Amino acid sequence: MEPIRIKLEHAEADQIVQYCIGAAGIARLPEASLELVVLAEFRDKIVTKLMQNRNKNRQKVFTYSIPISVARILHRRWQDIPYDKDRQMVMSAIDYELTRLNLKPDPKKPMIV
Repeated sequence: MEPIRIKLEHAEADQIVQYCIGAAGIARLPEASLELVVLAEFRDKIVTKLMQNRNKNRQKVFTYSIPISVARILHRRWQDIPYDKDRQMVMSAIDYELTRLNLKPDPKKPMIV
């Protein structure tokens, strides 16, 4: 599947970075869920992109490419935690793209495992 592309400011992209860094710390444990491992593996890619964009212009909006798996994990996990304005903007962008691609899960339907 093609990754989604969302436009984010530096602070918004940093929300994803910080969450992936936290996930990477937990993913080292043998009991960690596969979702945390996926986020941990994505961490280096998003950190590199964020640093490249920060060096260009911290005030500008840049397009980030996020795998569908990561977008869906963030979308589901961020529903349960308090968030600020920057995280809300990321959630809105991810929600919009998942809805546009008809990949947003319906909570009323059972999950396919």
